[in-house]
Amino acid sequence: MVREFKPAVNVSPLIRFGRWSFLVLGITYGATFQSIFQRKEDKGREVREKARAERNAKIAEEKARYLQVDMDNLNAIFNPPKTA
Repeated sequence: MVREFKPAVNVSPLIRFGRWSFLVLGITYGATFQSIFQRKEDKGREVREKARAERNAKIAEEKARYLQVDMDNLNAIFNPPKTA
């Protein structure tokens, strides 16, 4: 069974122009806002990286301090002061 299709309809030049115009406008809109949002995200990323570096430095400092306290406690336990 062969299906018969209707002949192609000639689309109005005004409609064709409108479709192409909206396509170009959509692409322009997308590219513009993509660049705006990308700049905002880059600035936010810089701030987050700076905060992460500060937080990691603070955590490393606290770990070193707690490690030193633990070592002092262990030293006091396993090497008690000698009484003369």
